[in-house]
Amino acid sequence: MSPKNALTNLIELASNVTDAYTTALYAADLEQGTLTLRSHLTLSSHLKTDAAFAIGEGLLGQAALRKEIRVDDFAGLETPDLEWYAQPEAIKGLMVVPVVRRELEGVLVVDSKENYSFTPKLQKLVNGFADQMAWYLSLEKKNPNWIDGEPPEFQHMMKWCRFLCEAPHRKALSERFLHIPRNLIQCDAIAVAWFESGGPGRITHSKGWRQSLKSLTVESGVAISGACFESGQPLLVPNMMKQPWIIFSENESPESFGAVMAAPIANEKRMLGLVVCATHAANGLQQTELNKLTLMTAFTASALGQMNPQPPAELIPKPEEQAAPASQYFMPVHVKAFEAEIIKRDTPVSVLSIRIKNGKTLFNGNRQVQADRLLDQIAIHLSDKVKLLKLFIKRSEEGLILLLIGIIEEQACELEDSIQHELSRLPFTLGKTPVEVEFDYGLASSPSDGRDLKQLIEASWTRTRQPRENAHG
Repeated sequence: MSPKNALTNLIELASNVTDAYTTALYAADLEQGTLTLRSHLTLSSHLKTDAAFAIGEGLLGQAALRKEIRVDDFAGLETPDLEWYAQPEAIKGLMVVPVVRRELEGVLVVDSKENYSFTPKLQKLVNGFADQMAWYLSLEKKNPNWIDGEPPEFQHMMKWCRFLCEAPHRKALSERFLHIPRNLIQCDAIAVAWFESGGPGRITHSKGWRQSLKSLTVESGVAISGACFESGQPLLVPNMMKQPWIIFSENESPESFGAVMAAPIANEKRMLGLVVCATHAANGLQQTELNKLTLMTAFTASALGQMNPQPPAELIPKPEEQAAPASQYFMPVHVKAFEAEIIKRDTPVSVLSIRIKNGKTLFNGNRQVQADRLLDQIAIHLSDKVKLLKLFIKRSEEGLILLLIGIIEEQACELEDSIQHELSRLPFTLGKTPVEVEFDYGLASSPSDGRDLKQLIEASWTRTRQPRENAHG
């Protein structure tokens, strides 16, 4: 991956985790005393892409001169004119981060029309991206011929992080963490834990331990992993003196390791999970290994929003459950989480159901397997195309239910039309055989159709069987 592509990827990651309106990296020319745009991602048509800003002047220049992070919250205030825009933009909050290696390499600016403030945890994530940008910018200056290459170790690191981020669901991601290449991190045991709804963590995947970890939980503040959970910070014990330490829970059988480390998987709102690595060699894990693991978990935290929480097969009801209402197929933890988000934030939400109309004639043989493959094709396509899609679930072999957060009912209707257009021109196959698929759609929105998420799911699914004019309630 060239620096150009790497910087673009880092800009995209920073933009995604912050809900940014503009994310822009300005490279510093210390001889000229200026900052010029190096890479950016913006929703604005007014960004000054050709401008040069003097170091020491304005928001960007002062951050470069002082090498200090600046965070501004414009809640209740009039947004000032920002020098990187040609016209005023209604920005709610911004971060200006100096990009420094051994010397100033540039300035990273992130602004948002969604968030007034950037939490300390979010600032830490963005600062991590800025550190990686500094590495690339400094290397370009020292060796311009390197622009189309990179040191093999970092090349492998970025390739592995991308592989982690491309996991289709959380289970696959956990399995990938168990196989971190030894040329990146050498360890003898790995475990992955996930947290749901503020409760204790559950260890879902592990290898290299003498005992089974699946019955153990990770409690905040308890043992090494609990300390990582409580602080939200990576943790390293480089020399455990070959003594048995409690790593996960007071209920575990302590094992003797030489070194252990843990890194959180977290976004700006909460802890999602953590990864623990241990080795029998004393001092076998150092700050370099912890930095690598932290980079991996930071990359995956930003990608988790695009993943399915479970593999598709785990979202399909058991045969005895298939006559139940559609809402029963929605995992309870997600119903509670999303209902809380809707109630607390008064967030508009819509549920769009997509039912396969000709399923009875379309599938033969193993209906469930064939439907699963077809629904996977639809889900993968929509996850790339529909940015406001929060989560989708399967309704047996009959169709998909999509949860759309943050758009009003009129926008949801427009999005439904867009999805219908997308699916009408998408070529579907079963095996290698092209098939013609017909769909019915149903839409239910909050608050007009209620604020209970289960009711919205049931209402939207019921409307897939109604005439088109009644499908919107």
